[in-house]
Amino acid sequence: MSVPKYHELMRPLLDLIADGRARNLREASQELAERLALTDEDLAEILPSGHSRYLNRVGWAKSDLNKTGLIESCGRGLFRISEKGCAALPDLPFQLDRKYFETRGMGSWKAVASPDPDAPGISLGAEPDETLTPEEQIDETLAEIQEALEQEVLTQLRSINPASFERFVVRLLAAMGYGVGEVTGRSGDGGIDGVIYEDRLKLDRIYLQAKRWADAPVGGPDINGFLGALAKHGANRGVFVTTSRFTQDARRAVELPHLRLVLIDGEELARLAVEHNVGVSLKRRIELKRLDSDFFDDL
Repeated sequence: MSVPKYHELMRPLLDLIADGRARNLREASQELAERLALTDEDLAEILPSGHSRYLNRVGWAKSDLNKTGLIESCGRGLFRISEKGCAALPDLPFQLDRKYFETRGMGSWKAVASPDPDAPGISLGAEPDETLTPEEQIDETLAEIQEALEQEVLTQLRSINPASFERFVVRLLAAMGYGVGEVTGRSGDGGIDGVIYEDRLKLDRIYLQAKRWADAPVGGPDINGFLGALAKHGANRGVFVTTSRFTQDARRAVELPHLRLVLIDGEELARLAVEHNVGVSLKRRIELKRLDSDFFDDL
């Protein structure tokens, strides 16, 4: 058989991990290939980018399932079926696609036309959007790829331990150009988790608080606790980072004229990580060229 389309791999992938065992993507792909009786020829198919077509499709099937909440990260590079996935599995049809999940409020994707049937920007079964130019279609598709990557980064950050998350935040702020930093506190101590030194003499400092929370929002009392910790250090600059979100009370708590306190929620954190290449790597570089009219005018 030929390599199945990526949406055709969703249900088989769920069936594979229904045993609850944690797997990484490569291990799951190998087991799935055996279940589907894929040939060596099937597995040898290569995309124009040089990557395996099969692994690419399994990766996107996993990405979509992660967005629906049917699977969850459970360690570095590991994933498994979630409680939600276990409960839903008996009633799921054999053929799953984005349209099925969207109609049930289990995720949403941009509907974008593309000549590549593997591209994640396609809502399966949708007609191409003829109002978009080819360049606009590329932009829309890249935007969705970025969105999916940011969601994967955020999911991964929510699965690492608090100490690793604090180190991640320090490295991200350093990558953003705010100077070198270090982790200084202990997770859950209600104080300072890290500090960024903006100069070599460590005179200018930005203090950090990092909350690796999945669902619970950061509220006003959490911000007030951080403000108290800043006051003990005689500081008026800080960054409060969380993988969840901030309540309105939390955002109001930082509206003080003498303070420079920045709040970064989970979505913005993932966006910044991708933008500054922290926790992600370059997969493929695409060049888009245009006609150079000046060149021909000078001939």
